[in-house]
Amino acid sequence: MKIVVTGATGFVGRRLSETLKQSGCQVVALTRDAESAASRAPALDSACAWNPLSEAAPVEAFDGADAVVHLAGETVVGRWTQAKRDAIRDSRVIGTRNLVNGLRDLTARPPMLVAASAVGFYGDRGDEELDETSASGGDFLAEVCRAWEAESSKARELGMQVAQVRIGVVLAQGGGALDAMLMPFRLGAGGPLGSGRQWWSWIHRDDLCDLVLHLIQRGESGVYNGTAPHPLRQKEFARVLGRVLRRPSFMPAPAFALKVVLGGFASELLSSKKVLPAATQASGFSYRFADLEPALREALDR
Repeated sequence: MKIVVTGATGFVGRRLSETLKQSGCQVVALTRDAESAASRAPALDSACAWNPLSEAAPVEAFDGADAVVHLAGETVVGRWTQAKRDAIRDSRVIGTRNLVNGLRDLTARPPMLVAASAVGFYGDRGDEELDETSASGGDFLAEVCRAWEAESSKARELGMQVAQVRIGVVLAQGGGALDAMLMPFRLGAGGPLGSGRQWWSWIHRDDLCDLVLHLIQRGESGVYNGTAPHPLRQKEFARVLGRVLRRPSFMPAPAFALKVVLGGFASELLSSKKVLPAATQASGFSYRFADLEPALREALDR
């Protein structure tokens, strides 16, 4: 199969490109910097230049494509200034709109779009168990995810199958939340964030990439939670990480300090989302890393 991937040079996209290539796929990137794409993601077969905020996706990228995977978006990690919030929203909403506009211009379209979303869709929900049928929340990321999914859903009007993957905390070295957590743990100052009672829904990066391939191969449509089947409270997540690293895990990061340093992003780290992948498991997907400790050990190569 020929698969077109946006965000192919990013934290998830690089590994996804390798997964697709290993399965025998031809992988084409849609990226701002096509010239440097091969050095950042060696598994790519080719790359086409595209500025997702200013233009429709180029029609030539999709020639003969069997599926499109849309991962591109500004990272949510970092202090949420107004400019950062705008970049988070615009990169997802406008970028997805321009992707679908490019697909609309085709006479022969790929049959399938796998579009990223996030568990931020559900908002802060305490101990409530959430699956793909649960309602959206009311905070900033929930609003972004609703608008993001609304744009990718428009590909259905073009006769395409659309699978939307609501992704949790992705575990692997080289980026994401795990990398941000490692330094204080290695310095012996790791521990829970805030009270630690909030639920964290996570997934190993390899499982996420396998899930995308699984959805493409089966031609699935609908919403799928990109999370492992066993979410944990954040204090338990910190305890397991400390055990894997052989470092203390009892130094909590106070909520007020996180809010001073990270602004609105602290609310996301402190919010609770107990997300269960009901539709994902019902599709027949099988996890390599269903439990946290083996996932962390593999991610950290320990």
